[in-house]
Amino acid sequence: MRRVLIADDEPLARERVRMMLERRPGYAIVAECGDGPATVEAIIAHEPEIVFLDIRMPGLDGFEVLAALDAARVPPAVVFVTAFEAHALQAFEVSAVDYLLKPFDAARFDQALGRAAARLTSATGAATGNALDPALRAFLETLRSEREYPERFLVRGPTHLYFVRAQDVEWVDAQGNYVRLHAGGRAHFVRDTMKSFTAKLHPDRFIRVHRSIIVHIDHIQRLEPHGHGEYVITLRDGTRVTSSRAHGERLRALLE
Repeated sequence: MRRVLIADDEPLARERVRMMLERRPGYAIVAECGDGPATVEAIIAHEPEIVFLDIRMPGLDGFEVLAALDAARVPPAVVFVTAFEAHALQAFEVSAVDYLLKPFDAARFDQALGRAAARLTSATGAATGNALDPALRAFLETLRSEREYPERFLVRGPTHLYFVRAQDVEWVDAQGNYVRLHAGGRAHFVRDTMKSFTAKLHPDRFIRVHRSIIVHIDHIQRLEPHGHGEYVITLRDGTRVTSSRAHGERLRALLE
């Protein structure tokens, strides 16, 4: 029996996938989830072979869930279930898994299910199961401008995954291949680039003050000119960071 997980914040959408799967032998539903964090936890707990994954969900969207799959080294075949228009999905046609555009019929569902099963049984799928398809990654990147900013970030600890709320992040700095989130007196490491992570932060709440530093605007206590367009920024917890001249324009706007 192939283990299947269904993730969608719409109960009717989950029910539709469930009903179609129940009519097809050889598949067992191990979990159903209505938000991103629950999806990550269920994937880790149940290790499904196939995941029907909605792109827009509360907490974490499809992109962030897949990032969690990479971190957890779990290699399910992912079938997207999405309401995006067909022209936006053309770039996804070359991916090794599939998508279901809502509303879909039984024939289209069977096609997607067949492609997922083929990925699991093919030699290529077995060899590359732990890596996301490059075309899939590219497709997901095109969706980032369409989604809401995440309310929390996935962090991989020594023995488990956990979440840090965006509103609790006081400032961020670059640490090699990671970004370090400072929240509540602790440091949390996320594997990402500063450019990519900046795009995930709400621009009305966070400001990049240096090529390697981002601060939460609400945690700024004091700004002091430091000469040549630079500022010394003191945060509420006493942390002091220095902005660069290249990123000083928005800081100057805060002073006006």
